[in-house]
Amino acid sequence: MISSDVLVIGGGFAGLAAAAALSKAGATVTILEALEGTMPTFRGELLHSPGVRALHEIGLGDVVSPDFGVDVHGFAAFDGADRDPVVLPYASRSEPGFGFDHVTLVKHLRTAIATSARTKLVTRARVEDLVYERGRAVGVRCTNGLDFRASLLVAADGRHSKVRRLLRIPTTTTLLSHMVIVSLERDLLPRPGFGHVFVGPPGPALAYPYAQGKVRMCIDVPLAMATGRERIASYVREHYARFIPAPLRDALVATLERGELSGCANHAIYTSACVAPGVALIGDAGGCSHPLTATGMTAALHDVSTLTACLSRAGGSDAGRARALDEYQRRRYRFVRAREVFAHAMYEVFREAGPGALSLRAGMFRYWQANERARRASMRILAGDDSRVTSFLAEYARVMADSGRLAWGGAQGGSGLWQVGRMLAASMEGLRPLLDVARLNPQGPRSNAD
Repeated sequence: MISSDVLVIGGGFAGLAAAAALSKAGATVTILEALEGTMPTFRGELLHSPGVRALHEIGLGDVVSPDFGVDVHGFAAFDGADRDPVVLPYASRSEPGFGFDHVTLVKHLRTAIATSARTKLVTRARVEDLVYERGRAVGVRCTNGLDFRASLLVAADGRHSKVRRLLRIPTTTTLLSHMVIVSLERDLLPRPGFGHVFVGPPGPALAYPYAQGKVRMCIDVPLAMATGRERIASYVREHYARFIPAPLRDALVATLERGELSGCANHAIYTSACVAPGVALIGDAGGCSHPLTATGMTAALHDVSTLTACLSRAGGSDAGRARALDEYQRRRYRFVRAREVFAHAMYEVFREAGPGALSLRAGMFRYWQANERARRASMRILAGDDSRVTSFLAEYARVMADSGRLAWGGAQGGSGLWQVGRMLAASMEGLRPLLDVARLNPQGPRSNAD
């Protein structure tokens, strides 16, 4: 049996960040990773400016350098290849976000962890079951026969978390779409130094710099699309390329024709709790949203910072740790629920081609174009600088009011009434995901011992 203060399950970005933060706070940490190498499937590669600040706070700020990625200064949203984009900058140009290659960064962090006296990384350690004492999780049993014990377990084992399933935490999981991933060896983005969102049916596309002179494109495709590499490439060329400005479009088409693409699934996962006695869930293990808003990595670092801060005030007793987990859950959900609302609502509006979504989308772009305050407020919500659900609802109401005034102002007879009716339909279409998220209220921690 191997013991430490904290046991982190999952050796990806979130788990490594948690190990760094908790060891910096004085804990001995063991990290269990099921694989020998890094996860082969695509993972997040964008940090908003609050995520960069969090990296510095937990002692990993050295990775925010040209050796690992590039600065990102905000987002540019395109509603058509022939239209000027709406540029949504971060609050301060002196505090940019960061785009990076996920695999390269995780490999570096694992090497750094291996040199720390307070941390130990164990690979090929796949969790089989949880170990309980008096109704509280105190360790795990792995498939290789090894047992690990700790005063606190931190589950960072991803969206399909084994620990979450073992805890029997009620979870709502929805498979939303597939993502086609394309890497371009030239930076041909229309707005250099910005992330890009291209809108048009049947789904949005995200493009961003992730290294010097390199761009990643993530293209959302419906679940019902044809399978097979050649068919997928043909589908993207036919249905998406026209929404992307040249010369980026030409580079995308050429890369698709060479068959250079990969893919992954997009899920929305909502949890009703992110703690249990002796356990905290962080990152995607605690839930995730569609990656359109690129908030997953920033949210994971918020989890790490919040958990570390709560534990630092807890003391060494079981009762103190229990109070810290209660506080972590409250603070985490205050931040995460706003992210879930924003990501879900944006995705619903940007992927739909019905008259309601099209009308609301047009209103959103008009609102951004006409109002600098609106652009900055939206970016604060997107980046995580403003995590209040009420802030999103206020911005949503402003978009609806602005769009409704435009529709009413141009109304003439039946045509005007039809436009106003279409805006009401857009309102219902946009509010549906908000209601879906709002009904999932976080519950308190509880024992799930078998």
